[in-house]
Amino acid sequence: MTRSNPPLPEETGAGPEVVELIPARQGGHEYPVRVGGGVAELLAGFAEEHDRLALVSSAPVLRTRHGKAVRERLAATGRLGLVHVLPDGERGKTLGELERAATALLRAGLTRRSLVVALGGGAVTDAAGFLAATYMRGLPWVAVPTTLLAMVDAAIGGKTAVNLPLAKNAVGAFHPPEAVLADPATLATLPARELASGKGEVMKYGALQPALLASFAERSGGAIPDPAVIAACARMKVDVVEADPREKGPRKLLNLGHTFGHGVEAAGKLSRYTHGEAVSIGLAFAFRLARQLGRVGDDAVAAVEAALSGVGLPTRVPAAIARAGTKLMAFDKKRGEDGLLWVLPRADAGSWVVEWDVRVEPGAVEATVAEIVAAPGRSAARPGSRSRAKARRKAAR
Repeated sequence: MTRSNPPLPEETGAGPEVVELIPARQGGHEYPVRVGGGVAELLAGFAEEHDRLALVSSAPVLRTRHGKAVRERLAATGRLGLVHVLPDGERGKTLGELERAATALLRAGLTRRSLVVALGGGAVTDAAGFLAATYMRGLPWVAVPTTLLAMVDAAIGGKTAVNLPLAKNAVGAFHPPEAVLADPATLATLPARELASGKGEVMKYGALQPALLASFAERSGGAIPDPAVIAACARMKVDVVEADPREKGPRKLLNLGHTFGHGVEAAGKLSRYTHGEAVSIGLAFAFRLARQLGRVGDDAVAAVEAALSGVGLPTRVPAAIARAGTKLMAFDKKRGEDGLLWVLPRADAGSWVVEWDVRVEPGAVEATVAEIVAAPGRSAARPGSRSRAKARRKAAR
């Protein structure tokens, strides 16, 4: 990744009440990404431009103070035609739930002049965005992310989708929102594990910009990450999406850690690991795989795993999950005719850069699986050591 580092403001006592407005461009579509408070009033302003609104959320979010405030303010506009509740988490991202939601919109009288408001985490924004992309061949929508993961990743860039039983986000569409309205104050209500999950995506951005990795880890180690880190991550994604709206080139960099990570998620039935936990394991896997290939050295692996561990994220996975995950990677969207295409780091000027569409021999993947399931205290296998060990065992028989 060769772009210059995004600005990361120094500590100034700034809190969630400080607004950062990031202009996003995706093809011919422009929209604001806003990090700050006042979301309910802003949504009321959007309501004036549409005949009806559909608020799509989940029960836990609607019970929060933020959820109640948004719902009440939208109801006060007189245009709130429907509040549709998705099952929480990945259970809400299925074709069956999409059909149920679309039917509810139809019965509520929503038209092509209506607006979908997606209030929730990454699963809600993925599913509600895809609902907006497909209902009557496309409605406008606004993303109101309430989790760290959604604020820095899922809500930005217009990648909307639902899952199939064999693969995450296998059915979807590019459909950018009219706005992304993120209030970091809402993160105070998140369960600790959900907050940690978002840090997996934050660390991904740090791994893409290694000069920022240690700073991101330090300023994300507390209960709630610094809002400046949230804005910096959002700005990084906005920049990448503007350069590559439909993921034909540089946008593939944002899949760092996701190839093996999505396999781990699927192996855990989309419930054993949160998305951020799986991405963390996937990041560790990607850097260890790069080391197997001689692309990076021990220092890069150690730096990334120290950052992940420092914010409370896992870097190892049980053997059964690792084996199942490698099989499920075969369904990954990033595969080509010759197999999986990886996003991997390469050493550069004492640090590293990240490249996409890297082809990898199966043997290197197998050797990295052996590493990723090892106890942290075990020494890592070096390139070729696995085959040499097999040869020694065969000769000893």
